[in-house]
Amino acid sequence: MFEKIFLLMVLLISTSTFAAEKIRSYQVSENPLKMDKIARQFEVVQKLVHGFEVYVLEEDVEAFLKIAPKAVLLEENVHASELQNLEKSTSQYRNFAKVESDLKTITVTYPKLATLDTYGASKAGHGLFSLKLSTGGENKPKLMVTAATHGDELITTEVLFVLTNELLAGYGKDSRLTKILDGRDIYIIPVVSPDSFEARERYVQRQDPNRSYPWPENPTNKTVDVIGAMINYTNQIKFTGSLDLHAYGRLVMYPWGYTKKAPENKGDIGVFKDIVQTMAKDNQYTVGQISTTIYVAEGSSADYFYWKTGTRAIAAEIGREKIPNYSKIPSIVNESREMVWTFLEYFN
Repeated sequence: MFEKIFLLMVLLISTSTFAAEKIRSYQVSENPLKMDKIARQFEVVQKLVHGFEVYVLEEDVEAFLKIAPKAVLLEENVHASELQNLEKSTSQYRNFAKVESDLKTITVTYPKLATLDTYGASKAGHGLFSLKLSTGGENKPKLMVTAATHGDELITTEVLFVLTNELLAGYGKDSRLTKILDGRDIYIIPVVSPDSFEARERYVQRQDPNRSYPWPENPTNKTVDVIGAMINYTNQIKFTGSLDLHAYGRLVMYPWGYTKKAPENKGDIGVFKDIVQTMAKDNQYTVGQISTTIYVAEGSSADYFYWKTGTRAIAAEIGREKIPNYSKIPSIVNESREMVWTFLEYFN
């Protein structure tokens, strides 16, 4: 009886926090100049057969429709269907307390392989955790895999936990996984934005966290707290490669996002193309440069990491939903597994 009451309370809290952030989804089909203006102010989510899907916070709808008066409303509240799936899986999807608990459990279970670091705190006081997987030794590539930059993309955290546990459990038993761990230091960040993750919201303080990194044409771009901490962390470690998991779209992409121009270094272009094509060989995800595969996205993590530290920074959009029914998670893990292992293996 107590458990049922507790789950009901969690559900009510989740419902109320979801309602706090209302995002509308629109289909727009505009000329390139107008689309560039839209992309600078709003989040272009994906290409559609005719045009693009754009997310707009409810309080910004009036400003958006002045730019795109012919935009077609797709969804009144993009969280509505996600909420239904979350309601069905209330006791299964992790909240942030469970994320922290599970990270600590991993370090206890695998004390010789896993250590937990805190690289900062969110505005609400949640720890920003990085789980380091290492077998010791020096001069190894340092690789980072992140999830839940957008707090409503819960599937990314679940997939990353499953694969992290598989990797650790396979050490010394599976030759491929053993070789991956022996040859690299891997940093796992299952939740980049804990405040919005806890609220089941997409944005942080009404800002898109994956549009709040500086980029070459705007080196002083306003940064939200969790991204500022991430910037300091990555500038300190200088990762060789990074993989940022998002949902959804079944895409694997590389910089630049802020411009349709390709990176100037042709050698880098060749490396990036090789990485994403190799990663998508098994799951047949669409590959390409961020700005040409979706649309121009100023202030992304991939652009910043590549620009500032030369990181081979990859962004992957996994699956077809941000919060699928929990029963679908194994299939999404299956389509992501080879992609992630291949990414890690690329750096040796």
